[in-house]
Amino acid sequence: MIDESFIGRVYGTSAIVWACGVAIAWGLGGTDAAAGWTLGSGLSLGTLRSLEWIVRRSFVPKSLNAQRSLAKFSLAKLAILALVLSGIVIVEGRSLALVLGLCAGVVLTQTIVVLKVLGMLINQRMNG
Repeated sequence: MIDESFIGRVYGTSAIVWACGVAIAWGLGGTDAAAGWTLGSGLSLGTLRSLEWIVRRSFVPKSLNAQRSLAKFSLAKLAILALVLSGIVIVEGRSLALVLGLCAGVVLTQTIVVLKVLGMLINQRMNG
């Protein structure tokens, strides 16, 4: 079902969805929305990449160091997202399109992973 190349496919799909999203954001909210979408997508992809790096390099079953690394990463990720969102709201508080684009971009990879897994489940059920 989910194999070694799954995350690579998520990156490829994310690039395509990002490009389509930039065009849609630009059309709906102008450059602020497109910039927000791009920044949020970059954060989302960066988060996935760093999580992939931590898991591949340090996650060994029953390893306390791996669990600590994952916990530290999770806390750091939330702090970085909070700082970026706060900075954008403070600096560009007047631009709701930028903030909405950023929020949409932040969920890019999570949405793609969920949709890919749902597609695999549907395909598996249909093919027996």
